[in-house]
Amino acid sequence: MKKVFIAGGTGFIGNSIIPALLKEGYEVQVLVRNKEKAKKLSSSCKVIWGNPAKSGEWQKYLKETDIAINLAGQNIFARWTKAYKKLILESRIKSTENIVSSLKKSALLINASAVGYYGDKGNTLVTEDSPPGNDFLAKTCIEWEKRALKAKEKGVKIIIARLGVVLGTTGGMLPKILPIFKLGLGGTLGKGNQWVPWIHIKDLVSAILFLIKKEKEGIYNFVSPNPVTNKEFTKTLGKVLKKPTLLPVPVFMMKLIFGELANIITCSIKAYPKNLLELGFKFKFETIEDALKDLI
Repeated sequence: MKKVFIAGGTGFIGNSIIPALLKEGYEVQVLVRNKEKAKKLSSSCKVIWGNPAKSGEWQKYLKETDIAINLAGQNIFARWTKAYKKLILESRIKSTENIVSSLKKSALLINASAVGYYGDKGNTLVTEDSPPGNDFLAKTCIEWEKRALKAKEKGVKIIIARLGVVLGTTGGMLPKILPIFKLGLGGTLGKGNQWVPWIHIKDLVSAILFLIKKEKEGIYNFVSPNPVTNKEFTKTLGKVLKKPTLLPVPVFMMKLIFGELANIITCSIKAYPKNLLELGFKFKFETIEDALKDLI
């Protein structure tokens, strides 16, 4: 039975990956710092106490690990002060360095990143071969991936998972915006012509299991093959909920509320999952309407 070690496993994505791994017969170990969150984990998981951003006893478990999944990192959805930006960057870098330093030679590391790596690319279709951007989030992803790829030096296989906007009911963007849309107060962000690279949580989990079973490594965009504009996303969500979507949110208002984060919320990344499709991965939810109907 293969051992899987997950850092950041009590979050939205981790909570969806863990049941799927257990169902497939993997032995799952989850690194946890919060006792309340630990209570919500399946009793089939082994709980390991520790903070991935700090060295500790927890690292010894990685020496026996076949697959490590690193989802650890400070949430980016907050107002970006200088101190908070430092936290976003350091939480990702330190946790990745600590995990990489403890892995055995034959292990597989699946390290999260984001399509934010590419920066604002307007209407240009973005694949895994596209160059990085130069904003704060892009620079964070570059440093984050660099630390993960260092594991190659010790013979570890690596998957870099560049995540798009993950759609699910228990976390991510959707639960935050649904109450507004249900009241009929939803609308486009700015002009709404920016591209949204999205993926259904079930497809994300399936893609991770697919790559593990195929024993593949490399860099992958975890996004649907059909990105949509913010306008199209908004219109489809309104249609599924049978609610109007007439109230656009002006960019200046988002900047007042979110500060620098507003630039990320309104940036355009038309990402495409070229590498996953070339391996033969089949998406269950290819269109935004299918995904939203399933979730709502």
